[in-house]
Amino acid sequence: MVKPSDIKDILKKRGVYSSSNEKKTLGPILVKSGISPEEFESLKESIQTKEENPKVQSRKLKWESDDSLIEAIPHNFDFSNLVDDPFGVLSIDNAPVFTVAGDGTNTNHLIAEVTLKRNDKTKNFGDDVTYHQCSIELRIDDDKNVSLNVLTKHSSKETLNLVNKVTRRIHNHLKDNGYVSNEPIEKILFGNFTNENRIDFLVAMAKSNEKYLYYKDMKKVHMSPDEDVKGVVPTEIELFEKKVNDLMFKGKNLDSSVYLKKNALKKHIKLCSVTSRYELDDNEHQGSCLVRIHFPEFDDDSELLMEVENLNIQKKLPAELKSDIKLQILKFLETKKMTLYTKYSKKQSNP
Repeated sequence: MVKPSDIKDILKKRGVYSSSNEKKTLGPILVKSGISPEEFESLKESIQTKEENPKVQSRKLKWESDDSLIEAIPHNFDFSNLVDDPFGVLSIDNAPVFTVAGDGTNTNHLIAEVTLKRNDKTKNFGDDVTYHQCSIELRIDDDKNVSLNVLTKHSSKETLNLVNKVTRRIHNHLKDNGYVSNEPIEKILFGNFTNENRIDFLVAMAKSNEKYLYYKDMKKVHMSPDEDVKGVVPTEIELFEKKVNDLMFKGKNLDSSVYLKKNALKKHIKLCSVTSRYELDDNEHQGSCLVRIHFPEFDDDSELLMEVENLNIQKKLPAELKSDIKLQILKFLETKKMTLYTKYSKKQSNP
């Protein structure tokens, strides 16, 4: 669960530098030279932050029935046997069911909460039991599309595996009973865009202003030159092509960068991540946050994720309430995601 960048940061502080970004190279360098107590705590903190940061994923289905969701998905929907763990480390801690979300009036908006319990004996006594909460939310919009949102409050690899199993089970149930078409679940994947449209999609997503969330600045972008693009390579790209294959830019107003604005350059750029600063201002909370909208890998099957990396509220709040605010921020941004995906995806660009 430790990221390569966390290992690299520790090595840099020691004066040890490596051109590699792979854990299989960086890990042995760190382990062979020993880990101090401070470094060990730093690695633990990085894992803790990673697991407790809410994330959102969205999928889409085409609804083909006059029935409502509450009629299509039974109250006793099958949540059994989601965890296959012979060692008993993982288990479902609650009895999840689908119920009408919100104030209970919209029967085309359902939600199920799932709590995953992990009993990890490698941790200190008292810290060995952790709980990872996630939810699966279904909503039918006015265009007869079913948006299937996966919200993970304390995300980990295990919770993502679990909700993927649930979404497959939901899809099979709806498809077998004639509620949705036989088409596969539509996911927002890295490979569903041209290079130019992927940039336009991520920038448009970042610039969303929704309710009490106001876009201010783009602080970080992660990109790679696309060496497979044929034709004359622009001078700006030629500077790092074939020598640099992974670029992380940090600064101010990066959405105005020539690489994200000039069409002749966008064709040669694979953008996978943007991190932006927003202000949050409602009747109860004022503050700022950083939101990362990203594809985890430069890979066609990499699925879009959104997460709040940093939240600063003017008044002190308990951790659970801050987690709820982060989820609300992600829900604000969710409102435009599928619309922008429909606009910029290859499916729409090249009918």
